[in-house]
Amino acid sequence: MGLLGALLAVAILCVAALQLVNLVRSAQFFEEVSQGSLHLIGERLAEDPSVLPELAARFDAQLEIQPPELAPEDEYERSRLERGQVIITMAADGKTAAMRSAMPDGSWLYVYFNNVTERQAQATASLLLESWQQERTSLDDFLAEKSAYFGYPITQVKLSELSISDSDFARMQYGDVLVRFSIDGSRGEALVKVPGQPVALRLGPVDNFDPYSFRAIFVIVTIGVLLIGLGVYWVVNTFETRLRKLEQATSRLAQGHLNARVSTSGEDPVGRLGHSFNKMAEHIQRLISIQREMVRAVSHELRTPVARIRFAAQIIEDSVMDDPFVSKQLSGMDSDIQELDELIDEILTYARLEEGGPILDFQKINVAEVAMQVIGESRAPEHVTVLYEGTSPEGFPFSEVEPRYVHRAIQNLVGNAGRYAKSKVKVCCSVADDICRLDVEDDGPGIPEEDWDRVFSAFARLDDSRTRASGGYGLGLSIVRRIMYWHGGRALVGRSDELGGARFSLIWPRIHTD
Repeated sequence: MGLLGALLAVAILCVAALQLVNLVRSAQFFEEVSQGSLHLIGERLAEDPSVLPELAARFDAQLEIQPPELAPEDEYERSRLERGQVIITMAADGKTAAMRSAMPDGSWLYVYFNNVTERQAQATASLLLESWQQERTSLDDFLAEKSAYFGYPITQVKLSELSISDSDFARMQYGDVLVRFSIDGSRGEALVKVPGQPVALRLGPVDNFDPYSFRAIFVIVTIGVLLIGLGVYWVVNTFETRLRKLEQATSRLAQGHLNARVSTSGEDPVGRLGHSFNKMAEHIQRLISIQREMVRAVSHELRTPVARIRFAAQIIEDSVMDDPFVSKQLSGMDSDIQELDELIDEILTYARLEEGGPILDFQKINVAEVAMQVIGESRAPEHVTVLYEGTSPEGFPFSEVEPRYVHRAIQNLVGNAGRYAKSKVKVCCSVADDICRLDVEDDGPGIPEEDWDRVFSAFARLDDSRTRASGGYGLGLSIVRRIMYWHGGRALVGRSDELGGARFSLIWPRIHTD
């Protein structure tokens, strides 16, 4: 219905535009047709004002001459009249037409018509012939001079070339003006014989005003195409704007903002798509919320039995301190319990970072000093050396970060590198163009390039080992990636050019922006 209404509105506007264009074209047409007649009348009256009644009778019109001081008040109309143009105004009832033109002496000629017949054409032709007879110049020169004042052609034609009846020819011989029209009435012309010569003056042909001419149709079609184009642009732009908002909401949802929604209005396809998107987002948010609640609940509930097991193990260890075998088994149990504690802590940390907006307290700190602190706290195997080889912590530019989470990210990278390194782990910090960068490299086996994207996925492990030799739970690097995400940065993995193993890089802006 909306499209049909738009097309109907365009059709109505095109019809209105056609009427407006035809109003202007018809005024221009009648001005051009009457311009020559008014010029001849003004020229004759300038020579002899006493012929005013005679001319009024010949043209079947009311003629008036206004003095120069009674010029039209409208400046635009006065300018047109001074340039030799004719101004035509129609009465409200459409029965009377008024024509105005400037006379050679500066006066203003007013001509009022109650009806338009062939008498005006006959009077114009006879007046043109009389004007030539008075000037006594060659007919060719006279017609060339007067053609500038006529909106239609005025020429001379041999009588032998005219296709007229004997009666019409006889009338012309007696000085009558012959006015004839085409069969379909679409054009007309006036003929008057030149005395003493086998030629006649031809005024015309003058085509009738055609409201559906090629020019008018072209203008209307152009207007219609422009209106339809504007309508299509408006519709497409509206759809594009709404789709762009939907795209933005989809991107925010993909980035972890589970409360992203779009405003839905209307029952068009985009509105229905937005409604479906909102339902999908609500369903996803509900499922993830349930999952996170379950993970947190399970993790919290695991802490109590783990604490009981550790307490019981300590009691047993205190009771049987003299038995080496039991002490060894209890030591292994204690290590397993410690791993369970660390796993629970990793799960809770990951859950907090995945909640869609953890509370972060950004502070200005020296990241190089944090890296040195992590190196000092690291528990790398005895055969692995962890070194800091970056920019000196002294004078290192401060950066706005969340200290606890950045410490955790560096700790996870250093711990991960220490588990897989053969002998060396290198940590490097640098700042360039307000961008902080921290690299952790090792001389271990490295990570295959096809696994670089998968290594940051939760619970992803690139080997099948679950022993303490490799360690890890598949959450450490996922936590690193989420920490960098909430800092507006990125976590990358590549190959170390110097050590030959893996190189993990953290890149984030030095100045935090909300």
